[in-house]
Amino acid sequence: MTDAGAWASPGSAMPETDTADSVAPPPAPPAAADDILETEIPLRPLGVSELLDGAITYVRRSPRAALGLSAILTGIVQVVVTVLQFIALGGRLHTNVDSPADLVRTLGPASMTSAVGLFLTAYVVLLLSGLLAPVMGRTLLGRATSFGQACRDARAVKGRLIGTATAVLAIVLLAIALPLTPLVVSLLAHAPTGLQALTAVLGVPLALALMVVGYVWFALATPIAVLERRGVRAALRRSAEIVRGRWWRMMGVLTLALVITFFVEFLVLPVPFAVAQQIILVFDKDPHGWLLVAAIAVGGVGRVIAGTLVNPFNAGVITLIYADRRMRREAFDLESQLEPSDDPLAAWLPGPLTAAGSGPQPKTPRPSFVAPPPPPPPPPGWQR
Repeated sequence: MTDAGAWASPGSAMPETDTADSVAPPPAPPAAADDILETEIPLRPLGVSELLDGAITYVRRSPRAALGLSAILTGIVQVVVTVLQFIALGGRLHTNVDSPADLVRTLGPASMTSAVGLFLTAYVVLLLSGLLAPVMGRTLLGRATSFGQACRDARAVKGRLIGTATAVLAIVLLAIALPLTPLVVSLLAHAPTGLQALTAVLGVPLALALMVVGYVWFALATPIAVLERRGVRAALRRSAEIVRGRWWRMMGVLTLALVITFFVEFLVLPVPFAVAQQIILVFDKDPHGWLLVAAIAVGGVGRVIAGTLVNPFNAGVITLIYADRRMRREAFDLESQLEPSDDPLAAWLPGPLTAAGSGPQPKTPRPSFVAPPPPPPPPPGWQR
């Protein structure tokens, strides 16, 4: 027999009943505020413009943590570089170049100190990409980071991070040294000019190419060592594994970020400080005493401010590339949304398939075919 209460004439309202089926379900409770991830960086695979914009966004979300750590490391490096330049130039801001011999004597020490400064800056960027990886990790999951929290994170990983950054820089230096060894040997042995030119033509481009290749392959090792809590060798293997198949894209993004930072750090930010230094030189062409200290301090402060603002950008690009590769290869964005974690850093730990490090991942056996269960019987009253 059919249920009379289940039918009504067309156009009429349904009669009210006291049955349990007609009771409306209670409204769902509102989502907790901690479960809503609000972030300016989209948690999904990122394009090139989003990678560059995200490297600025995370600094804006946690400025004390990002700029504080950057100021400490950049200040140490610039003090060392300034002292080396002062010693190399013989305690003078500039030297008079009246002959080719004077030019050679000036360019030699200046180029050496500049090279030391570039490598120390690269080392700072590698350290910051690891130190600020927790800041970026929390930003992607909708959390901010204080300066104190960033310092506590740094103390927990300082040994592993320093070892990984040193290993990456050593790989880059070795890649440069090997092709340049024949050139150095030919110069020290006073070989014929043609042989010296040949070793220079072949060695210098090869050294630059190997430097870029080594840096791109292993640049992600520092954020991996911090966020995935891996050792030095495991972080290097994991970096090469993540970069594999997307080397050219990563090289293009890092090159674009380097061009942007070079323009900002050397052509925009130091201009006011260079003008102030020239004003000091107006009073004395060869300053000494407190005037010399003031001129050196103005130039040093300009470099510290420029590096403090620019280095977190480069470090953020490296960390965002790592996050993008995790989301593309391992669906980290979907996993973090389906299974949110109370600890934003614990969410970045690798899953069971990637915890073992590099190498082929174990394949999940394909389940055998199982017939679907029969549909449930229709509820009473569904017929006329």
